[in-house]
Amino acid sequence: MRHLARVAGGAAVLLAAATLRAQEPEPAAEEPAAAASPVDAQAGHGDATGEPDDTGAPAAPPSAPVRGPRPRGAPAAASPAPGSGDLLPPGFRERARVALGPLEIAPIALIALQAAPYVGDDALTQAGDVAEQPGFRLRRARAGLRGDVAGLVRFALSTELAEDDAGTARIHEAWAGVMAARALEVIAGARTVPFSRSAMTGAGDGALAERPLAVRAIAPFTQVGIQAEGHFEDRAFSYHAGVYNAFQRSDRFYAGHAEGLAPLGNRFEGIAVAGRLATEPQGPLGRTLQDVARSPFRLGVGADGFFSDGGARTLYGASADVLVHAAGLHALVEVLWTAANPKAVPTQPMAQVTSVSSLALVLEAGHMIVARKLGVSGRVEWIDPNLDVEDEGDNLVLTGGVSYHAYDDLVKAQLEYTHREELGGLSLSNDALLLQLQLSL
Repeated sequence: MRHLARVAGGAAVLLAAATLRAQEPEPAAEEPAAAASPVDAQAGHGDATGEPDDTGAPAAPPSAPVRGPRPRGAPAAASPAPGSGDLLPPGFRERARVALGPLEIAPIALIALQAAPYVGDDALTQAGDVAEQPGFRLRRARAGLRGDVAGLVRFALSTELAEDDAGTARIHEAWAGVMAARALEVIAGARTVPFSRSAMTGAGDGALAERPLAVRAIAPFTQVGIQAEGHFEDRAFSYHAGVYNAFQRSDRFYAGHAEGLAPLGNRFEGIAVAGRLATEPQGPLGRTLQDVARSPFRLGVGADGFFSDGGARTLYGASADVLVHAAGLHALVEVLWTAANPKAVPTQPMAQVTSVSSLALVLEAGHMIVARKLGVSGRVEWIDPNLDVEDEGDNLVLTGGVSYHAYDDLVKAQLEYTHREELGGLSLSNDALLLQLQLSL
């Protein structure tokens, strides 16, 4: 508990600092809010792997706003002129596109290097900790392309280049979608499942270096299937629905789900379905969880769920979230629930022999002290992997950190400390101090 006291003291200092307002003038123009779904924003940044991070984009929001259909032959929208002395003015990602007739393409790049100066002796990556020993880690190295054809077909293809110690590359996402109208787009391929706002937000677009531990353990992230989505009245109402190969999760709760890219088809599993409803009545909140532009009050509310009839387990999941942006403040509340029921004759070996229900609550808040430059954030997670058992798996996770944006959200540095307290059984030494340097395009 001594660690907990130190973290609480640090959090108080961060909150006090967050109340200070920058003495420099507000930016002349607010970053255009992304009109695309959070998944689009993720195009290339989201993460979804059994060892999460593995992606992003809603998730988390798209890397580039999705435009409505453009008449064939019509010129692309003109790029806004850079502001005086502004090297990377708002909207630079949307302008980083190359037009080849009706085809427009843009690069996907996500590089994240992590350094852990301090790691507790009991830390284990298999248990969801960011590191096991002090040192360095190439957390993400992703490259690819996204684009559209005449505003009617969107696509994205990206590869994770640092998947394991051997440097094995794997497909992170590969999908294409036909947009009949903003009310209906049908997308096929490997893409983030519409479940959990934090999971749908791009891996490089969070306020802290890692997504919540609860989300990494519960969300299915990228899976292969067919999705439909639609947005009405500038995202005042949005829906997502999809059918996928059934999800496969690990026997270890904190190892999460495997990402099934199905190169050999659906050999051993069944079918999964997922859906999400969301509203942003004051207009789109944009790509990032942080209110980097210190925008007017905006509210986002979403709820989602999935059912997976797999060969080894039947899985159920549900989550709900609320995100608020206001004058540089952001506040996120997310609750997640999942249940796993083992099959009597599983198609794959597994250790689970009885039904297990899990519940988690995530609370996050932060403030951009200087718009597009400097922010502080804190997060609290309560996680119970098995509601019927009290053990070391029941965790309270406290994370606090600061982020410095060198060039808007293209290059940023994040420094944070995580304290993980076991609520049952032994108290483990698994705190960590983490520094992350990131480039996200």
